[in-house]
Amino acid sequence: MSANFLIQVVAFASQLFVANLLIPDNLGRIKIIQTYFSVFAIIAGMGLNVSTLKLCSENRSNKQKQHFFTSAIVFTLIASIIVYILIITLSYFNIFSTDSELKNLFPIGMFPLISSTLLTLFVSYFQAVKQIKRMSNITISNKLISIFSIVLFTWAWGIQGYYIAFNMSFILLIIACYLILKPELNFNISISALKYSFSHHKKYAQHAIFANFLTEIAVYIDLFLISYFVSDMYSIGQYSLALTLTVALKVIPSTVQQIASPYFSANQNNKVVFLNTFKQYNKLLIVIVIVTLIVALSLSKWGIHFIYDNKYNDAIPLFQLLAIGWSFRQLIQLQAAAMFGLGKINYNALVSLFSLLSNLPMYYIALKLYGLQGLAFATIISGVWVVILSNYYFRKALKTWQVHTIIENDNDITERNTHSKR
Repeated sequence: MSANFLIQVVAFASQLFVANLLIPDNLGRIKIIQTYFSVFAIIAGMGLNVSTLKLCSENRSNKQKQHFFTSAIVFTLIASIIVYILIITLSYFNIFSTDSELKNLFPIGMFPLISSTLLTLFVSYFQAVKQIKRMSNITISNKLISIFSIVLFTWAWGIQGYYIAFNMSFILLIIACYLILKPELNFNISISALKYSFSHHKKYAQHAIFANFLTEIAVYIDLFLISYFVSDMYSIGQYSLALTLTVALKVIPSTVQQIASPYFSANQNNKVVFLNTFKQYNKLLIVIVIVTLIVALSLSKWGIHFIYDNKYNDAIPLFQLLAIGWSFRQLIQLQAAAMFGLGKINYNALVSLFSLLSNLPMYYIALKLYGLQGLAFATIISGVWVVILSNYYFRKALKTWQVHTIIENDNDITERNTHSKR
């Protein structure tokens, strides 16, 4: 959790400092670029981080795990470079924004499409083989350097400096991960071996990329609508800060999910251990979400005043509404991880799909009728709806799994009886 906390600190605390160094307009531009980046990173990664986590956390030999991991690096590198070139080309035709300064920032702001997708793949492998402590040690060292460089570079060169430091943080961490895992990597892979590996990755990756893409769109549809229908960069900056502050609510819940995911996958055939693991972590998750929300709501007004004086006063009521909405979303973290462990990645995709279909019209109407305040309130309704959807599909996944387990047990008994008679 200490490593995960520092990862979020770079996205959270560094922007708190950066917000004091930049005008709200530029903070809004950073948030818009990050939103597009989050979505395109899903496409660039092709869902291979999820398939790697799944395949390498199963009971396989070390050689098999290393083969799946190495081939995933090759696929990810090729895909991310192609997506980056395509996105930069489209940005020149004002596809994403007509703001000239934002357009000029796109090439450097989107470059981590390559580096971050590779880093995500390394993280997934560390998770799969349960080397969490090793990964945390690398991350802590890197992020301590990163947060200082972001603040320093932003102070020296403004928003361009922010993105230079942002790119450096990914590159340094990738180098560290590569040096550690170099003995386990073998890029001398034949075409036939790559095809074999791709067929296994595809089984999970195709559902994962669909699910994650829909999740990102559903989660950040408010910022997409704002970028198209709100021209006031000051207001976007206020909303962006409020949304940035919600990162603090996600640190511990996402950590619980990261640690639990490989255990769900490893114990998918052991009903007792699987359910006990889920119940244990889910109780912990609920307590954490409630406590962090109470703390956030209690300290938000004082904290924003203390850090920014009167610069972001309009962000306070927005944050309080967004904090409630995002807290509801954190309650499904373990259910999503459990469905992943059962191989029901398509159920996570359906939760995201139905969430998106409801969010798009609801957010649009809320923004048009009540402005940013109405949009922030709509996230609460969206959060409740996502919890309902996730509960439904989680119960469905358990029911399907139990029926499948009974059939398998009956087959095993039949085989043993047949063997005894022989």
